[in-house]
Amino acid sequence: MRISNFIWNEFIYGGHWFSISASSIVFSTMIILSLQIRWDLLIIVYLLLQCVYNYNHYKELHLDSLSSSERPNHLNIYIKSLPYITLIYGISFIFLIVYFGNIESLIFCIFLLFLGISFTSIFKKFTAKVIGFKNYYASFTLGSLIIFTAIYCSYELNNHLFELFLFSTFRFFISSSFSDIKDMPIDKKQNLITFPIYFGKQKFLTFLHIFNFITFIPFFIIIIETNLNFIPFLFFTYFYTFYYIAKANNRNVDIQSLTNIVVDGEFIFWPFLLLIGLKITA
Repeated sequence: MRISNFIWNEFIYGGHWFSISASSIVFSTMIILSLQIRWDLLIIVYLLLQCVYNYNHYKELHLDSLSSSERPNHLNIYIKSLPYITLIYGISFIFLIVYFGNIESLIFCIFLLFLGISFTSIFKKFTAKVIGFKNYYASFTLGSLIIFTAIYCSYELNNHLFELFLFSTFRFFISSSFSDIKDMPIDKKQNLITFPIYFGKQKFLTFLHIFNFITFIPFFIIIIETNLNFIPFLFFTYFYTFYYIAKANNRNVDIQSLTNIVVDGEFIFWPFLLLIGLKITA
């Protein structure tokens, strides 16, 4: 395998792309709340997400092998080292948060770690009983990064923070639900009731289009209450999501690439949109 191919595959299938994307929500939160940019926090969140990502995919590698995803093929290259790599991620972010953070952020971070690694072994079975349970679970866990940011930066927990939490949680709900399309064959074998399986792909995509717009209700409330002129630039993410939902209707679309690259990378653009908005409205 060419080195360039390995690096690309590791970046995408090793979770780095998604971890950077999700960490961008934290970066965006610091911009919106006018907090000092804490690069240590961004590194901690990235390492936390990598720890959870690698743990869960290691546990479910045998299931991923049943799909058309390239992820299991890539991870199998260093599968014996993956537990040690995951442990290194875990030790690293714990060390950093002990050094840079506070006791409240350490406790909350351990709580997020528990939520992340316990889904596969404990909570995933509820998806066989509750429609879309893993999407509620994943979006709440990832949306809680907003709360974690506030606690880490000693920011007061208020209504604006809760509205931002809701907005981010709703956006994560869309992306995590969409990702279930590529997993439909595997989820059916496990008797999981995901939204694409329950509604069918076409009705599900229609639902996502509607929900994509609804998610901006707390977003508009934030704009009205805070009068921050640069926040409306985040509305461009509506069109980004609209694009990949519409793209999924194309019969020839590579749903694996669409999900792993476009959907997983959605939040990377948030800080750039906010910084552009700050520059224009200054």
